[in-house]
Amino acid sequence: MMPELETVEITTAGVACSELPRFSGVYRFFGDDNSLLYIGKSVDIRARVQSHFQEGRKPGRHQRMMQQVLRIDCTATAGEIGALLVENAAIKAETPLYNRRQRRLHKLWTIQLQQGKDGFLKPTAADFKPESERRIDSYGLYSNQKQIESSLRRHARDHGLCSQMLGFDKGSGPCFQFQLKRCDGACAGQESASEHNARLLSVLDSDRIAAWPFTGPLALGEVNIRPWEGQPSNQYHIVDHWSYLGSVEKIDASRPLLQSAGARFFDRDAYRLLISAMSKGRVEIYDAATGEPLDNPFLVTGPRE
Repeated sequence: MMPELETVEITTAGVACSELPRFSGVYRFFGDDNSLLYIGKSVDIRARVQSHFQEGRKPGRHQRMMQQVLRIDCTATAGEIGALLVENAAIKAETPLYNRRQRRLHKLWTIQLQQGKDGFLKPTAADFKPESERRIDSYGLYSNQKQIESSLRRHARDHGLCSQMLGFDKGSGPCFQFQLKRCDGACAGQESASEHNARLLSVLDSDRIAAWPFTGPLALGEVNIRPWEGQPSNQYHIVDHWSYLGSVEKIDASRPLLQSAGARFFDRDAYRLLISAMSKGRVEIYDAATGEPLDNPFLVTGPRE
């Protein structure tokens, strides 16, 4: 379901960019028979659309698209985060002709970590189900289990991890990589489980898909202290287990989104947008059902290593 926000519609055979709004939001290009050509986003819609027409002067695919534009619809958002989320969801739901194809995830694999009896974390291949709830951390998205093993072997080689402790090499005693001085010695008693685990987690962290740490869905508040005419000053992005459900201007208007039927699908692009916004403190976090403010567990307060 897409956000219920104010829409500006412009219909003209030769679009006058001076009529377009200066606020942030999402815009759609339409051609003959109301065909959807393109969906884009910007913090300044007028300037962005003007650049489209400038680029359209050069022969090529972009020129062919701009020659077909007969109508532009603009949907206001309170800021950049809303524009990014709405654009990403709209492209995947509406499949415009000229946007790069972005598909929902289907059959994929991920890495999950289990605690071994020896204290060493054991990476295991797990089926990544896009419609599942995110109860535990997972790491990366892969097409098959062979890609997972290849990735972990590369990490072991590049970071001194022990392939025996990772579950690739069987047997007892020092592993072959230790003899080649490519393993820091977890298999030879020269490195503790806590040291090996810390390095493994550090290596995997860039691909981490965080568990959902909340008891229910969130409303992520985005505020614009100087909105343009027709632009919302407040907007709440409704999220459940990293699934973006839509945006509203008041939290109490989120109930239809929360009650809508259908599975909550994980979207990698939306997840990255949400994690970035939360870690940088660009949104306030509220319980979507009660409106109560919540602590932000992802907020980075100091420089990242």
